[in-house]
Amino acid sequence: MDCIFCKIASHEVDAADIFFEDDNVFVMLDRDWAVKGHALVIWKEHALNMSDLSREDFLHFSDVVRKTEKALLETLVVDKSVVLKSGGIVSHFHFHIYPILSSMSWEAIQALFSKEVRNEPKEGESKQLVADLQLAMGVD
Repeated sequence: MDCIFCKIASHEVDAADIFFEDDNVFVMLDRDWAVKGHALVIWKEHALNMSDLSREDFLHFSDVVRKTEKALLETLVVDKSVVLKSGGIVSHFHFHIYPILSSMSWEAIQALFSKEVRNEPKEGESKQLVADLQLAMGVD
């Protein structure tokens, strides 16, 4: 299978921006930052839809999404997130979490999704954010 998320999950492809991983899920910063801290929560086993997961697996996935959102909000000192289920570009079950301020307008949020706006990380910023998020997620 030629799925980038499957390759990352099996460690065929290196992903330096992973800040949480367990037996079933990994969480990483998106390489294409819509906003600072734009994160992906990815089910390791190849699946297309949330209904492909058992109830127990989906509850575990949801718990990781919740824990990730909390870590992002606290680490980046923002008060809101937008969470989307995706599968458009990469057909593998995952959620995007966009940490934002609640004062952000709907037009500004739409610009994020249309890729009109991008937040390019400064040198070393991504590495530092990964370390901060690992700490917030309780990763050693």
